[in-house]
Amino acid sequence: MSVVQSSCAYCGVGCGVSVSSNKPNWTDVDAADLILVGDNKHPANYGHLCAKGERLLDSLAQPNVLRYPKLRSGMPLDWDKASTLIADTFAQTIAEHGPDSVALYLSGQLLTEDYYVANKFAKGFLKTANVDTNSRLCMSSAVSAMQRAFGEDVVPGCYDDLEQADVIVLVGANTAWTHPVLFQRILAAKKANNAQLVVIDPLSTATAKQADLHLAIKPGADLTLFHGLLGYLTDQNRVDHAYIAAHTEGFDTVVLQTQQLSANLADLATQVGVSVTQLTQFYQLVANNKKVLTASCQGVNQSTIGTDATNAMINCHLALGHIGQAGCGFFSLTGQPNAMGGREVGGLATQLACHMGFSQSEQQLLADFWQVDSVADQKGLAAVEMFDALAEGKIKAIWIMGTNPVVSLPNSEKIARALADCPFVVVSEISPDSDTAKLADVLLPAQGWSEKCGTVTNSERTITRQRGFITAKGQTKPDWWAVSQVAKKMGFDGFEFDDNASIFSEFAALSAKVKQVFPTKVFDLTGLTELSKAQYDALAPTQWPIASATQIGQQNVRVFGLGEFATATGKAQFVTPAVVSVPQQSLPSNTLLLNTGRSRDQWHTMTRTGHIASLRASIPEPVVHLHSSQLSALSLTEGGLVRIEAIQNQIEQYSTETANPDLFTHASFTMARAVVDDDIPTNMALMSMHWSAQFSLTKGVNQALDARVDPISKQPGFKCQPVTLTPVELALQGVVFGQHDSSAHGLCWQVAQTLENGVCHHIGFTDTDDSFAYQATAHSLKWTLTVVGQPLYIQCNMDKGLLKALKVLSHTQVNVALYQMNDFIGKPVDKQLIKQLHQQIKAGNSPLICACTGVTEANINDEINQQFNDQVMSDGLANISFEQALDSTQLLLGCGRQCGSCHSEVKQCAKQSWKDALSYCESYSDIDHQPSVAEGVA
Repeated sequence: MSVVQSSCAYCGVGCGVSVSSNKPNWTDVDAADLILVGDNKHPANYGHLCAKGERLLDSLAQPNVLRYPKLRSGMPLDWDKASTLIADTFAQTIAEHGPDSVALYLSGQLLTEDYYVANKFAKGFLKTANVDTNSRLCMSSAVSAMQRAFGEDVVPGCYDDLEQADVIVLVGANTAWTHPVLFQRILAAKKANNAQLVVIDPLSTATAKQADLHLAIKPGADLTLFHGLLGYLTDQNRVDHAYIAAHTEGFDTVVLQTQQLSANLADLATQVGVSVTQLTQFYQLVANNKKVLTASCQGVNQSTIGTDATNAMINCHLALGHIGQAGCGFFSLTGQPNAMGGREVGGLATQLACHMGFSQSEQQLLADFWQVDSVADQKGLAAVEMFDALAEGKIKAIWIMGTNPVVSLPNSEKIARALADCPFVVVSEISPDSDTAKLADVLLPAQGWSEKCGTVTNSERTITRQRGFITAKGQTKPDWWAVSQVAKKMGFDGFEFDDNASIFSEFAALSAKVKQVFPTKVFDLTGLTELSKAQYDALAPTQWPIASATQIGQQNVRVFGLGEFATATGKAQFVTPAVVSVPQQSLPSNTLLLNTGRSRDQWHTMTRTGHIASLRASIPEPVVHLHSSQLSALSLTEGGLVRIEAIQNQIEQYSTETANPDLFTHASFTMARAVVDDDIPTNMALMSMHWSAQFSLTKGVNQALDARVDPISKQPGFKCQPVTLTPVELALQGVVFGQHDSSAHGLCWQVAQTLENGVCHHIGFTDTDDSFAYQATAHSLKWTLTVVGQPLYIQCNMDKGLLKALKVLSHTQVNVALYQMNDFIGKPVDKQLIKQLHQQIKAGNSPLICACTGVTEANINDEINQQFNDQVMSDGLANISFEQALDSTQLLLGCGRQCGSCHSEVKQCAKQSWKDALSYCESYSDIDHQPSVAEGVA
């Protein structure tokens, strides 16, 4: 059996995967012929994968795949005509309006080679730095903070620090869901080393539930919390004064401000939103342990104070002398598979290649290397600024590659209008179905994961080869090839690349030149400059900096360990924030702070995962999580629809100089089902970021968010924006299986869900007549079935006696087993089918808990009850053990024992079933008095 080693296409953990085939000739293989497992030799994951990674092969069966270039009209054209059209239009636009009238918007899904060629094309030859990436939306605050502190965008540590730390602090990171493989390493470290896990998050997430200490701070209080920590460490004489004096600057300035906070811990605790006991416990954990690792993610980055908050964390570790030491320091958890690789080649508008800025000497080096007279001479427009310029008509041609900004950027409606009005939009994609692809004037077929080849760099600076193993179909091409064709059509030299290996070779050579001229820079690929194509193809995962070929394959490399930094003085910088106080949150009635984040089983805008049935099953429709106390306060009902709308100039605190007043003039909304979740603070709501018009009629959460940004990093502040929530009164709602008219009159709720055996649609109407008229014909079979007091209105549409469409509506949410219901489609409609249909409807449905195994809530309930009964019969009620029952249940069902990301949900479900069983036993009705029973394993 032949095997190809590659990398996962999802988050920044950068897991290795092994793909095998029984076919001797890989040119003939298709996804059905392949087996994918984790690469047990890859240093990022050692064979482990999350639920999404395990289903990577399932992602290849896209419902609609783009194979040939085409125009917005749908007319196909060949690559020669497409590249000529793009080249001519870009050239004409620049001639008439200047180089900054064009832009490229890239993606952390691109390979480093794609990124490099795109940046060379724009910054070197078009002379514009209007080249940004969706990494701006997830990582730029961490980038800015590290640049300010260390002088360069460099993560000092590595994953090995997780195993060596005494205390691991996760800030604004639901790592159990967003980086499950790393979280399993954290849990293993807790068990093996007795490491303490601290989670700092306003929400009681799946990660927080497994922490030794959870600080449920107020939104935006992380800056104040860590600023106060530095003061506390100084007060307790725990800082390393010798290190500070020898290797840093700015400490005396910042520490005066921090000690004003730490002087009164009770007042500081109140500001932050935790008890003084919790605050002191956290501060003492940091002060009293030698190895403390702090890792942050989007809860910090996606804030208007994300850069300052990150610098506050780094300040603490600088003061302790932790940077570059094993088990210590600051670590940035990266969201995308190649966000770091994109930053290395200059993927952000605010930097040039190889971590260079826009100084005259850096510009000249790049111009000389690329053999051009000059390069872009100033920073370009960051993502939000770029699309603002597009909306204002300043940018007249844009090329978007591998990303979906109509969904992922804030103020989505404005983005869609801007692209619709832009004179020329080019989109490189693998599917024509994304919201952004539908607005392209020219749509280019890109190669996707499994087809393309190149490199990616993960969160710990490890470069991994991503290898193609399926022969590209149609006229799909790598993104670097498409850019090179356009560049050559515009008359530019330097784009005669033979393959991705030749691009990487040029990039490594540029890195070596930059390191030679600017020796304090850490980024260095000098050791990879002499790779042959065969050596490049066989390249093992390798962590940079790589000064020599002898370092190929190296791992667990830390930087800055000697206290030498990439700043002008060689010393790290303590950064004093502009503002430290926690934002006040005085909200009007029916207004909450809307938090957004990732669902456990989905990815970005679901273009890669939304069609995978097993990953859609856990959350089939958009939902908004609310505290139970808010239902009556907002006149909402559990399971009912909620309209979520942006605030327009209602809260003065958010109309600051960092926010553009124009951002509040275009109100928009989305809708979701209300879900009661008492882990949510009473002043907050939570909705996932994934939904779009491709799957939901009311689009996604960014419809209701404005485009406020961090003033330093220009990263959007997606987290905790004020929104209004109002109930949506539906006449009837339900599900339709089989044929579906998506443009039917009166539809106000419509969500497509992929099943293992087809697609169903969740639907809703505000008008009763529209509900009954939907897809009704003179030949439709209609009747009413009442189940547990709920009337269900059923309609069957037939063709030649076979069921073609099945509609089930009610006044409240319809809960049926979707797969089994959809299985009736195509069968003869007779008395037997009607009987089976009634039986299936009465059987109901149970929510999916574990995507890896398909285990539902009902499965867990049944098994826990069985374990309870077995223990009582065997050992007596006084000796029963929840821990034993949970372990046996997970062993038998497999739930929470695969990727581990659902472990807290499994435990929560099991604990509730255990409590319900105990409630029948009068002497053990108060479970809270029985720690061995009530508390499960960690």
